[in-house]
Amino acid sequence: MFAPIRALLTPRRHAPLAVLAGAAVVSFMFSATPFLIPEVADRYGVALGSAGFISTFQVSGFGLVAFLAGRWWRPTRTKLVMALLAMVVFDAGSALTSDLPMLLGLRFAAGGAAGVLTWLAWADAMRHPGSMRDVAAIGPITALVSAPLLVWMAESGGDRALYWVLAVSPLLAVFVPISFGDAVRSARDPMSPSRSNRVLLFALAIMTMAGAALFVFVGALAQDEIGMSGLGLSLGFSLHSLSGLVAARTPGRRRRSWPWIGLTALSAAALVVLPNPVVFYVAMTTWGYGFWMAVPGVLDAVAAWSFVREERVGDAQSLMAVGRAIGPAVGGVLVGNDAFLILGLCAGAGLGVSTAMVAGVETYRTDRSAPRPT
Repeated sequence: MFAPIRALLTPRRHAPLAVLAGAAVVSFMFSATPFLIPEVADRYGVALGSAGFISTFQVSGFGLVAFLAGRWWRPTRTKLVMALLAMVVFDAGSALTSDLPMLLGLRFAAGGAAGVLTWLAWADAMRHPGSMRDVAAIGPITALVSAPLLVWMAESGGDRALYWVLAVSPLLAVFVPISFGDAVRSARDPMSPSRSNRVLLFALAIMTMAGAALFVFVGALAQDEIGMSGLGLSLGFSLHSLSGLVAARTPGRRRRSWPWIGLTALSAAALVVLPNPVVFYVAMTTWGYGFWMAVPGVLDAVAAWSFVREERVGDAQSLMAVGRAIGPAVGGVLVGNDAFLILGLCAGAGLGVSTAMVAGVETYRTDRSAPRPT
């Protein structure tokens, strides 16, 4: 009964500190996006949907680089340091520019650097099973701690202040030592032909696409449709992150991931069908818990049917990034037409499709063995 609480409070750390610091930098960047979109819309004088393209460009760069890194690179400290310094440059440039096309290009480049950091973190997590809970927990921890800061910075300094904070955040991680050891896989090694793995990867893409379509506009939804203050909004994001942290730190293998994706579908739909503060807080909490119970479970299922556990890390992260890129673009069209209800129902339906795909694979794999190299 108390296992999630014990897991949350345990001081043990399995993943290297430099990897966790890099993952935290990426999580901080993505946590800031829902707060940046309204500020960018105000400063550049564009519609909310158009401002949402900063998320689309950011995750497009993320997905492209994560895909290429997973297939062609080996983890090294040099790549870690270069990616961190690149984020400093691109985030500072985002704070300085007043040209929207330039901002979009800088967000694409920053997303690419973030893709390197995320690939390094999850490649290490797949090679060392004890690291997976640590890496998975970094996202919720960062979002939980940063939510009040992000709200305050957005209200007091706008998007420029947020981008300056993002630019400073990678600097300490640059000086943390790390050795990745010998990489297991090279670009010439064969990958598992498992078709069910491909279904799981596409299910992750659909899940992130549907979720991101609504999530990046949750701030606007809460303020425009529910009438919540900045403080109330930050509490909702904090509950989302806290529940995700508890889920990510819960020990044990997830034998079934599809019920947790289903929980996120119900949560997304509830946000727009029942727009009131109580439902908002409950739905944000269950959404965070369901998401972080599901994702490590699906990734572990992909690794279990791979020749080398980390061989599909880049594919998984890039496809999830594709979902995060397409989702806000679709969501921006609907938000532009003031259709939060339609957006929420579409997001819930997409998450339902992902639920069905994962359930089908988990049923198919019952009493079957994973393919092995010949």
